[in-house]
Amino acid sequence: MYFDPKPKERREDLYDRDKELGKLIDLVKKNAPIIVVKGIRRVGKTSLVRVALNESQRNFIIVDLRGINPNSRRDLVVRFQMAINEALKRSNVLKRVLASVREVEVSKFGVTISWRRASVLEDILLKLQDERFVVVLDEVQDARGPVGKYLASVIAHFYDYGDLPFILTGSQIGLLYDFLGVEDPRAPLYGRFLYELEVSRFTREQGLEFLRLGFSQLGLDAEDEMLEKVVEVLDGIPGWLVHFGLLAKTHGASEKTLEMTLSQASRLALGEFNEFLKRREVARRRYEAVMKAIANGKRTWSEIKRELEKHEGKTIADSVLSRILEALVKASFLEKIVDGRNIEYKISDPVLEYALKRGSL
Repeated sequence: MYFDPKPKERREDLYDRDKELGKLIDLVKKNAPIIVVKGIRRVGKTSLVRVALNESQRNFIIVDLRGINPNSRRDLVVRFQMAINEALKRSNVLKRVLASVREVEVSKFGVTISWRRASVLEDILLKLQDERFVVVLDEVQDARGPVGKYLASVIAHFYDYGDLPFILTGSQIGLLYDFLGVEDPRAPLYGRFLYELEVSRFTREQGLEFLRLGFSQLGLDAEDEMLEKVVEVLDGIPGWLVHFGLLAKTHGASEKTLEMTLSQASRLALGEFNEFLKRREVARRRYEAVMKAIANGKRTWSEIKRELEKHEGKTIADSVLSRILEALVKASFLEKIVDGRNIEYKISDPVLEYALKRGSL
């Protein structure tokens, strides 16, 4: 079912990703040590990974790192515990292989991991390696600080001395590359070969067909003119198209439903942006001013700088604006569009742009 909000598990529920799916399955079968699956929020990275692993008939765990405390080993262990207990629904092999690991308690209710022993996660990963598991670290760029360094070191160790494949997904592309240490010789993963796979938003034609097929699966009709507008407004982002489809199931495919989609989705998009701003409280107002300026059509450097200075009532150093724009691009809230000598900035998510235009925040 295309309009299912949960991550997909079967190929037939995954629309038009055969090329990416084939490449990922091939890499999994080759036991590629580090596979990086990148793409902006809600393009279907997790669905693609789940389907590929199921098609490959590989055991796997998916560790959700969204919003992890970068200074908390306890939080990291809890994330692994949740991933293992979720994997138990697919296979009971984990109960058997983890029963011998110190500080791991196995019961009929699942697995409990103590965070008191420093090497407990490494011991668990060694057991997963013996059983030919794949470890997926979802939204790995959120693992910063001590937690990020620890995870990167563990991945590097298995790359050099083990045979445990990792799939790393990330929606904040620049921060993902920071985690991987692509340009930092001091980083644990620097110099390791990465197999990269990008998941893009749907084209206009793909978005239209996705909606048509989704409505067909529900036994509903929708006018092409309305679907054209939905694809244009939501810019081919699968997660938002699904959101519209789910609302249309009850309210019909209409302008009102599109507005409802934008309203509900705005709260989610703004919540994510606010999480980003929480780590930048000192400069929060500047980040907000820059994003609102771009949302309202000020897309060149000089236009953005003018709006920021107007907002603050004083001159702003070029270096200050550079740092703000670089951080927003790294976090994939902005896209930097280069056309020869012309450079413009665009908000990646149309829903977030919609919310900022309305003055939300």
